[in-house]
Amino acid sequence: MYTKQTRLILSTLFAVFVLFGTAAPAQAQFGVAAGLNFDSAGDISTSSDATLESSTGYHLGVVYNLGLGPVDLRPGLFYREVGQDYQLPSSLEEANANVAAWEVPVDVRVNVLALPLVKPYFLAGPKASFYQSDFEDLDDDLSDVTYSIALGIGADISLGSVILQPELRYDYGATDYIDEEIEVGDIEFTQEDPRLSAFALRLNLLF
Repeated sequence: MYTKQTRLILSTLFAVFVLFGTAAPAQAQFGVAAGLNFDSAGDISTSSDATLESSTGYHLGVVYNLGLGPVDLRPGLFYREVGQDYQLPSSLEEANANVAAWEVPVDVRVNVLALPLVKPYFLAGPKASFYQSDFEDLDDDLSDVTYSIALGIGADISLGSVILQPELRYDYGATDYIDEEIEVGDIEFTQEDPRLSAFALRLNLLF
């Protein structure tokens, strides 16, 4: 099982490879991004009053948009607080066990209209996620790397040298992010389909 430091190193190396392994065209822009994610996991049953509830998390990071005409390539590196809380009995050291991730998405954007100030687009692409938890027992059950597929819509809004990109996204979990059988202390979690999917609202700022 990889340590948290190893996961961070792997995600950073992957991001560097994606960002700089391709020669940047003339139309390339660096940017920052932030948003809210609304996560949902498969049905969960437990051996006690512990629960896993869907809630709202957040994500923030950097992106690099490579302009390739009607199609753009936009890799990024994000930190994400997953909108999930494992509510554990107070008899344990921690009542809540939070889950976070370092993520490396690679979005392919297809421009559908070329209006003067607003340019709508569709996006799709893969994402690699490296999850971690602040609760050691739970952290051991997280997958080393998880893959998902992003779909979404957005728009380029030109403000001079700055471009805003508001987006509505859906990430479909393609692989398991955690083991099906989880044991934390004397609590057993059973998850039939341990994949994590999420709707998200994001705002990218390119300059």
